[in-house]
Amino acid sequence: MYNNLNLNTLKYFYEIANTKNITKASQNLNISQPALTKSIKQLETDLNTTLFNRSKKGVILTEEGEILYEYTKKMFQNLGSTLNVINETKEKGGHLYIGATTTNFLEPILPTLDEFRKLYPSIKIEIVLEEINVLEKYNKLGKLDILIKNSYENIDNYEIIKSFTIQDQFIAAKKDFKHLENKTLSINELLKEPFVLLSRITHGRRNFESYLKSQNISFKPTYEFNSYSLCRELIRNGFGIGVGNPIHYQTDEFIILNTDFSLPTRTFDICYIKTSKNECLKDFIRLIEKSTLN
Repeated sequence: MYNNLNLNTLKYFYEIANTKNITKASQNLNISQPALTKSIKQLETDLNTTLFNRSKKGVILTEEGEILYEYTKKMFQNLGSTLNVINETKEKGGHLYIGATTTNFLEPILPTLDEFRKLYPSIKIEIVLEEINVLEKYNKLGKLDILIKNSYENIDNYEIIKSFTIQDQFIAAKKDFKHLENKTLSINELLKEPFVLLSRITHGRRNFESYLKSQNISFKPTYEFNSYSLCRELIRNGFGIGVGNPIHYQTDEFIILNTDFSLPTRTFDICYIKTSKNECLKDFIRLIEKSTLN
């Protein structure tokens, strides 16, 4: 259902929301108007909601569209400021190619990326978020220097620099789930509450589903999306309980729920490609080795 919810689709939605006009958006995006309209209709189908109200004067965001707009806006701003592709090249020219199998894997290396940019202020950093089999193709093309992956995922010619472990926990909005704050909850008690989860294509969701399967529990969340930002906002506004890395929820708005069980831990590897001939790679490896990962 959510496999078609990709960056291009969200970019199309974001441009229409900004221009409030499909014709103008299609011109800005250099895409035909029928193709753009078809893409938005598919997005609405995937999300099972209406994002725009259409009129002769243009389009207006629905309430659901406003929610998605605010978080696609933040997402593209973050990509522009922290994970954007640096446009200038090094004096001698150069790139650093980073591949990761999910956005969450990038967060632990952001401080390292910041330090690295100070060493190489003009280098072009390219970040690719794809499944491991797609990253293997980038590797074969010589366009992969750093790989961030699940410990069980493998491609050719990599070596681990550092590994880190995440213990997913259950998170809720303090103002809406205060009645659960001081309790130790069983899985059955938790599942009586509404849930907001990332879709089944994400690693964290698969990890949660694996635990439920081990307990012979069948479960369908109240809400599920392929957007981390959207899920976080719904959790923050009390739509339901979420599951994820607690480091992402370290504010007074959220509570980490106590349980009488633990979900399986998830281990991630930060690796370098042994066949890479990138001259600046050794400095990036050095910065990762001395970094503290959460």
